[in-house]
Amino acid sequence: MKTKQSRTRAIGSPPSATQEPNLVPLSCPDCFGVLRFEREGAKGHLTYRCQVDHRYSPTSLLYAKETQLERTLWSAALLLKQMAYAYQDLLEEMPKTKGVKRTTVSRRIGEVKKHCRAIQAMIENTHVPQ
Repeated sequence: MKTKQSRTRAIGSPPSATQEPNLVPLSCPDCFGVLRFEREGAKGHLTYRCQVDHRYSPTSLLYAKETQLERTLWSAALLLKQMAYAYQDLLEEMPKTKGVKRTTVSRRIGEVKKHCRAIQAMIENTHVPQ
């Protein structure tokens, strides 16, 4: 039976903090290194710092993560579009007979195009808080 693991955190730590000292389950948007949180200055402002010393405020981290997400989604959309072209080329090279293989490839072309449109719509319908 699985037991629910409770997440305890120190006072002053962000809600995402883990049980490891100052670690958060977020990666650096620039180098993908592990992020830790720190409190800086007299007012104890939250700062995230990675292993190679990239530093973010909560706002700049979210902006960088939003940028990373959009870039990743556009990469996925491009890959799907390229797959559709490659499957179309495969289909054209197959014998002109009806068969399971041609049907399977044709179905896959439709799926890939549908997924590409869904990702593009997701990107276009995303509104980042300003």
